[in-house]
Amino acid sequence: MRPRAPALLLALLGSVVAAPALAFTPERAGLMVDAMRALDCSMNGEQAEASLAPLGLEGIEVQAFVDTLFGAGLVSLSEDMTVLSLVPMLCAAGPEESMAMIVEAFEAQESSIERWRPDFTPERGAELIATLRGLDCVLTEERAQEVLPPLGFTPVETRDIVAVLVDGTLAEVAEDGTALRLTESVCSADPSMDAPALQALLASWDERHPAPEIVIEQGADQ
Repeated sequence: MRPRAPALLLALLGSVVAAPALAFTPERAGLMVDAMRALDCSMNGEQAEASLAPLGLEGIEVQAFVDTLFGAGLVSLSEDMTVLSLVPMLCAAGPEESMAMIVEAFEAQESSIERWRPDFTPERGAELIATLRGLDCVLTEERAQEVLPPLGFTPVETRDIVAVLVDGTLAEVAEDGTALRLTESVCSADPSMDAPALQALLASWDERHPAPEIVIEQGADQ
């Protein structure tokens, strides 16, 4: 089994996207690589949303590209998984050499892409909801850095819980992406209902997010 990058959908594009069918091609991966090269070969979440969405790259597509390039040792992730970087060899490569490396990575990639699933217990998710209630149901980036680490919430765990909260319409992210807010009904709800609600969302995740059909092609038009 080749190494797989941790899921980056939320970190890079701010949402979990399900697409019915995508052309998983080296050429489209090259669009992502070129966009990163234009940013000095590193990309954080804010830059990704601004740079990749206008290129028509979907979140699930980007995740697949990251997995493929990560498995081939062509990209790396920061420890908190918020910054994706090209390795120096790919960063400095010319167009033909760059595409050759991407094609080689695709040739080595397994044809089926592992489905991403949030990984946390309902009780742990309920703890995060309780934390938000203690902050008037709003969690800003600054407060998250102050409050969550002492409670043992890691970036990965927080990302997964937030993904389910937003996907299940229990919370919403501010338009500028700097704050998370519980919906009014959840903010005032009985805390004893939090874990069961999250359990139901986790249990139905695969049903609500069927695996996309990824077609691996080479030499296809962009």
